[in-house]
Amino acid sequence: MGGDPYRGTGFWQPKPEERAALRQHLLAELPPGHVLYPRRDTLEVEARAQDGDDVIVRTGCVRNPLALVQMTWRGRPEIAPFLPETTLFASDDALRMQLGGA
Repeated sequence: MGGDPYRGTGFWQPKPEERAALRQHLLAELPPGHVLYPRRDTLEVEARAQDGDDVIVRTGCVRNPLALVQMTWRGRPEIAPFLPETTLFASDDALRMQLGGA
C-alpha cells in the first residue's frame, strides 16, 4: 500500500515535528495505571483525526501495536486511569476496519 495509509479514514499524517508535539501532549495526559502508561518510551503518534481530538499511536507492543486515543488537551495527567479514552488494536487492518477505511 503506497502513499497515505489513512486515506479515506478521516485521519491524516502530520509532519514529523507535529507528530512529536502530539506525542508530548499525549505523554503529559497519561496517568499511572493507564493502558499506555507502561509503554511511554515506545509510543509514537502516527496520525491525527481531521475533525476531532483522536490520534493513532504506535505502541511498541507486539500484541496490540496500535491505539486510537481521544486526547483531552488538558496538558496534565488525568485522574481516572482510563482517560484519555483508548482503544487498542492488534493490527493495521483491524484499525482501518474500525475507521471505515478497509
